[in-house]
This record gives sequence, C-alpha cells and structure tokens, in this order.
Amino acid sequence: MTPRTPHLVSLTGTGAQLFTWMYFAATAVLALWSISDSTRPAVVFVVLALYAAVGVAMGLDKGDPLHLPVALVVVIVAPASVVLVAWQLVPGGYTAWYVGAATAMLFFLNLRGRIVLAWVGCALLVGTLLVWGATTPVGIADAAFTATRQAGIVAVGTLTALALQRTSGRIRELVAEASVRGAAEAAGLAVADERTSRLAELRSSVVPLLQRIASGAPISPEDRSTFAVAEADLRDSLRARGLRVPAIMDAARAARLRGVDVVLLDDSDGALDRADIEEFVRMVARALTAATDGRVTARLLPPGRPVLGTLVVDGSTYRQEELLRRA
Repeated sequence: MTPRTPHLVSLTGTGAQLFTWMYFAATAVLALWSISDSTRPAVVFVVLALYAAVGVAMGLDKGDPLHLPVALVVVIVAPASVVLVAWQLVPGGYTAWYVGAATAMLFFLNLRGRIVLAWVGCALLVGTLLVWGATTPVGIADAAFTATRQAGIVAVGTLTALALQRTSGRIRELVAEASVRGAAEAAGLAVADERTSRLAELRSSVVPLLQRIASGAPISPEDRSTFAVAEADLRDSLRARGLRVPAIMDAARAARLRGVDVVLLDDSDGALDRADIEEFVRMVARALTAATDGRVTARLLPPGRPVLGTLVVDGSTYRQEELLRRA
C-alpha cells in the first residue's frame, strides 16, 4: 500500500479560506461601525474592496510559496491602506481596524512562504504609522507603540512559518523513509510469492517423478519420456517465463510426448502489449499442436526491436513466422 503524504493544516484549503473571509467580515463590521470617524467614508469602502481583492488573489493562488506578483500586491496594499484611512480620520477619532487588517495580510504572507517580503511590508507599515503619528494629534509615542505591536505580530508569523517549514520538511523525510520501507516490503513479498509459486509447481510436477525413481520400481520407456518432458518443463520455467501460459504449456507437453523437440525462449523485459502476446501465444500453440516431428522454436525477442517474437518449425515441413509489434 502506498503511504499517503501527511500534511499540516492546508493554508490554501477550505478551512483557511473560511478563516480568511471570517476575518474580513469582522474587519468590515468594525470599519462600518466606526465609519462616523472618517471624513471621507467612501475611502473606507475603497480599502475594504482592496482587502477583498487581496483575499481573492491569495485564495486563488495555490502556489507554495505564494507567487511573486500576488505577494507584491500584499506588500503594497498593507501600507497603502494605512495611508488611505489614517489621515482622513476626524480629529480625536481613532480606530485600528485597518492597521490590524494590514498586519493580518503580512502575517498570512509569512505563512505562505514569503517571509522576506512580509518584513519589507512590515517596514513600510511601521514607517507609515510613524509618519502618521508625527503629523497628526495621535503623536509619535502612540504611533510607535502601535507599530511595535504590529512588528511583534509579524514576528510571530515568521516564527510560525519557520516552524511549519521545519515540521513539514521532517514529515516529508519520514514519508520518504516509509515509502522506501514500503517498496522493500513489497519487493520482499513479491519474491516470497514467486518462491511459493515455483515451489508449488515443483511439488506438483517433479516430486511425484522423484518419488517414482526413489521407489526402485523398473523405469519404462514411457517413464523416461515423462521424465524428459518434466525436465523440459523445468527448463521452460527458467528460460521462458513469458511463455508459460496454459495454452502453450499444454501444447508443448503434448508435442514433446509425440517426440517433437520444443524450445521456448523469453528474452523480453516482460513489458509486452497484451494483444500482441495473446496473438503470439495463439500462433505458438497452433504450431505445437500441428507438429509431429522435428523441432519447434518459439522466442520472444529483446525490447527495442520491431519484431515481438519469432516461430520456427523445422520438421517434415519448414516454416518461419514473425510477429511485429503494434505501433
């Protein structure tokens, strides 16, 4: 059984999408609740539209890491939203919904593998907040405190992203090790099955003959013929695995009992077209059934040749046939 690759919470899956849009809905509620603090309410709707567009872009992008154009959009929108909203607040009016939303975008940018760009966006966001504090009644101290908290959130996002990457890497290593062990176990089982099958064949065909020889009973010409057929059968099991199908083996056994020398050879790699091999089996079985003397040689040729197999009947009549591979 092929092991499935385990994974942490998918950052592009349904759960992440649901969380993103729930956060957006909460942001929209806060923005509309405090819209009276804005001197230009239309700006609030513009910023919310930008946030929604970023959410859609990040949701549609399944890349790991996030593709560069989408990441750059996040880096630009985060500080731009602060520029659009902060300076149009009424004197004394203040709400941090847009700051938290901008920081959340950078947090998710971290988790999507764009850590450096997340910190570029954080630097732009912090710089914007400091300029805003220095040029408004908010004051540089309060703005610096707000900026520090946003940097702390982005730092948490970076640590989380690094932990996820390290854990995911370890999981991939464990899965690779499990795959190797699974392949080795499957190969061992296949060898064991083949060994069991071969032993069963030997028990059914060779053991009775050996018991007859060991019994000390007189060996008749018919017995010698049976022994010779059994020996040839064993030889086929080593040299003609691809031709050991009931139709050929039954016909070969009967032909050998009639005195026909049957030679079966398989030089293929086993990767044969089903229709081709079935047609070749029918060709060989017909020749063996019709043969009364001489030698019948059937061979599957090595891969890379246009001819799949050859059949030579050399007895009272001589005939040579070839079967071409299907295109």
